[in-house]
This record gives sequence, structure tokens and C-alpha cells, in this order.
Amino acid sequence: MNDAEINSQITQMVQFIHQEAAEKAAEIRLKAEEEFNIEKLRMVEAEKQKIRAEYERKEKQVEVQKRIAQSNTVRLGRLEALKKRDEEMQKVLAEAASKLPGITSGSTYPGLLESLIVEALVQLAEPKVTVKGVSGQGSMVQKALPGAVAKFKDWASKTHGASFVSAIDVSFDSVPLDAGIGGVEVTGFGGKISLLNTLQSRLMLAYETRLPQLRAALFA
Repeated sequence: MNDAEINSQITQMVQFIHQEAAEKAAEIRLKAEEEFNIEKLRMVEAEKQKIRAEYERKEKQVEVQKRIAQSNTVRLGRLEALKKRDEEMQKVLAEAASKLPGITSGSTYPGLLESLIVEALVQLAEPKVTVKGVSGQGSMVQKALPGAVAKFKDWASKTHGASFVSAIDVSFDSVPLDAGIGGVEVTGFGGKISLLNTLQSRLMLAYETRLPQLRAALFA
């Protein structure tokens, strides 16, 4: 084989090697581009998922805050309504209380006072008691005592017997109550138990026991 043939074969080999290298480089480049595109798609999709998750989280957060705000609005509305109802009921109570002084100056008060004394005596159910009235009504209480004691004895004879009736001793305490408009305070059991039966206490009792009816009448 002469030099020309040898050079020709070398040239062919070199061309083959270059071609193989070019093809291999193209293959590597193509594979790298494919892997790059795949990784890019993966990263884009992952970022989309992250954005969607963040959006859903914020959307849920907004919904929760919205519900909390609505709940607070409803709660505040209810509290305001309850406050207004309480104010209206307190007005009714104050209006009723303002009429109590007029009751004590009316013609029916002596009979009412006697009934208040009898009621207190019966509730206490003690033979030896003292009765005191509010300031300025001592004489009225003293006048009401005989009739009240007679009714108390009549009640006691039917419920406690003759020995209890014979022990009944109801005395008037001239020291008036510190405050009050009408009614009495009865004290028994050696001064250990006192029962307040004034117009204010009866008003509060009526108010508290009839709250449902009062609410129904005012807000139905």
C-alpha cells in the first residue's frame, strides 16, 4: 500500500471519528435538552402546585376570617339586642318603683300594710318576733299590728296548735328601717333571722318571678 492509499484511509478514519463525535455530541445535546425541558416542566409544575396550594390556603384563611367576622357581627348584634331589652325592662322596673310612694299615701295602704305584716309573720313562723317599719310609718305599723296578729293567730291555730298560739308575742320595734318606702321587716329566732317584706322587695320579687311574661309582653 502506497503513501496515497495510507493517507486516504487515515483521512477516512479521521472523518469517521469526527462524524461519530459529532453524532455523539448531537445525541448528548439532544438528551441534555430533553432532560432540561423535563426538569423545567417539573419545576414549573411544582411551582404551579405551590402557587395553587398557597392560593387555596389564603382562600380558606379569607373564608375563615369572613365567618369569624360574620359570627362576631351576629354576636354583637345579639348582645346589643339583649342590652336594649335589658334597658327597656329596667325602664319598666324604674317606672313601677316610681309609683311606690303613691301607694303608701293611698287609702288602701293600711290594708296592704296589714297584709304585708301577716305574710311576713306566716313566712317566718316564729311566735316571738319584732316588727319594724320604714321611717315615718311607725304609727301606721302600730295601728296595723293588732289586726295582723289576729290573722296570724288564726293561721297558727290551724297549722301549729294552741301551744304555739299561746306563745305568740309580736312587739313593735320603734327603730325604723334604714331605707325603704313602705312595708315592714320582721325579726325572730332571737334576732338571728330577719324577713324583709317591703314594697321594694315585693316589687323585685314580682319582677324576677315574672321575667318571662314581662319579656313576652315587651318583645313578642
